[in-house]
Amino acid sequence: MASTPLHASTSVGASSSSNIALPTRRQHLPPQSEFRFELEPGERISFRLLPGTGDAEVFGAPMVAGEGKWYPFGEEAKAAIASWTGAELEISIWSCFPVSLTGVPPEASPKLAAFESVSDEPSPTFTTHSKVHLVLERARLQARAQLRSDPALVSSLANVPAALEPSTSPISFEDAGSSNGNATAYRPEAQGPRIMVVGGESSGKSSLVKFLANYALRSPAVCSVGSAPAASKEKDEQPEVTGWWPVIVNLDPGDGAAPLPFTFSALPLSPIPTAFLASSSPALPYGLTTSTTGAIHPTPTSAHIVSPLTLWLGRDNTRENEMHAKRVVDWLAEGVERRMARDARARMSGLLIDTSGVITADGRNRYSWIQYCARAFKVDTIIVLGHDKLNIELTRLYGHPGSGVTVIKLPKSGGVVELDDVYRARLRTLQVRSYFYGGSGPAKITIPDLSDPEGKATKEVPLPGHDESLGGVSTLSSFSSTLPIDLMWIWRVGAEAMAPSSALPIGAQRTVTQTQLVKLDPGTSSADQATLLHSIVALIQTPRGIGPKVGAAKARAEAGVETHEDEDELTDDEILGSPVLGFIHVADMDLIRKTITVLAPMKGKLPVLTGLVGTLEWTDA
Repeated sequence: MASTPLHASTSVGASSSSNIALPTRRQHLPPQSEFRFELEPGERISFRLLPGTGDAEVFGAPMVAGEGKWYPFGEEAKAAIASWTGAELEISIWSCFPVSLTGVPPEASPKLAAFESVSDEPSPTFTTHSKVHLVLERARLQARAQLRSDPALVSSLANVPAALEPSTSPISFEDAGSSNGNATAYRPEAQGPRIMVVGGESSGKSSLVKFLANYALRSPAVCSVGSAPAASKEKDEQPEVTGWWPVIVNLDPGDGAAPLPFTFSALPLSPIPTAFLASSSPALPYGLTTSTTGAIHPTPTSAHIVSPLTLWLGRDNTRENEMHAKRVVDWLAEGVERRMARDARARMSGLLIDTSGVITADGRNRYSWIQYCARAFKVDTIIVLGHDKLNIELTRLYGHPGSGVTVIKLPKSGGVVELDDVYRARLRTLQVRSYFYGGSGPAKITIPDLSDPEGKATKEVPLPGHDESLGGVSTLSSFSSTLPIDLMWIWRVGAEAMAPSSALPIGAQRTVTQTQLVKLDPGTSSADQATLLHSIVALIQTPRGIGPKVGAAKARAEAGVETHEDEDELTDDEILGSPVLGFIHVADMDLIRKTITVLAPMKGKLPVLTGLVGTLEWTDA
């Protein structure tokens, strides 16, 4: 479908600082089609839905038509804009190449993105994806009806002992018989849909999860346990909020989700304020969250996250230490079940589980990782995206009536982009940088400063149409602090951080498990120094306080950190299951002064001084 160029003097947006004009063009979207685009480094593209021309949405998030309402994308974003009825889009593209001092790029006509196209086939938004949403909507309405029909059920579910007093050691789901164990807070009554999306790498799993989440948030249903007869005068005066409150569970440590890669997380969503998961930057795969950049709170342009739960894995995949990954899943599943027991809205809205891509080697053990996660989160539906072998194997496993799991195969969208390792590495660097420094800010160009009488001065001004930070993330001023090396306790998982067996006393033996923690000693060990320098450290909230019993107690007291001398030592398992409070970057180490310099996203004392380290490294350049 051909684009219609606009004259180069067409004004893009409004600018109070100048009358900058950029070339734009119009793009027609036929009904049930989508406009796909891929950006290169340094490129930005902005879209405006022209009023009265139809509807448009991005991964299920609706676009609002308006004269000055632009939707910017950048940082190598790869996305698609779909339309049910057809629409007219206005497009402006900017790249960080030299711009003339008049503020107008040298191109004679509006630019094209590095890649863009209008799909020939109907968008999956209007075929498979929307049908899946309708199935989930019915399941949510059934769960809501069950809760409304039995008012005592809500209180009964919230008072499950396992939900009131979290276990210090959640059950393992290694055996199929443990899937409905009484040791968890799970009960089958009034459960909303629990969906797990699986498939190969770069198959569109995260895109489908975002779509289903956005459609749940924009649902016209009222997510309330109040029965219809109980509608009171107060309810009539103040309309109830519509939309579901689903929980996104991210089990893909490689791509990175809130807050950083190398983690597992549960993100309870809320339709208050009215907002959706943004997709303007791949650094924010599920939009802006409270924990995405540490100090930033959700804005009206991003979905609101309620008490996210993040656990540290420390690797970009689960295959290197599957035993450890399964144990982290145990802890995450327990945390999710406790929340679902206490929060009726999340319970009836259900789970949307994103997973890492499967590879050929995973089939040799019958995709045991997928089976494990399905048991842990009590999954009732598995959606397979474009993977025949995986679909056949899962159908064999769950095809019998007693499995309680339905397997659905969906085709892989033609708009899916294959991501290589180089791109993934750049994406992780971008995500880490965004955590500490916030968004990249608005696009700016240099123009003459007319207030200079000599006419030599220039100034930077935001570029209209690109004058907002991507995803509403403002720039942060990170904070560096220097601490004594022995002030922090930092652990690493697994035997690779331990001294070799030859270093043990003669005759001594050691049993090492894949979930054993090794405390780093950067003050004396050169290997630990190399491990820690430039690493990202996850600060964790341990269940019974923190702190060494000897050695650093004085330093910790001077830092204002409470110690608990009468407590037992924390177990490795408790530390593995401790939620992440935030992240710091080890920028430098002074072995002479025995100090460590760390970077945090906000100023002030660190909330805790106990952390976990893995293989996530970053150089602040």
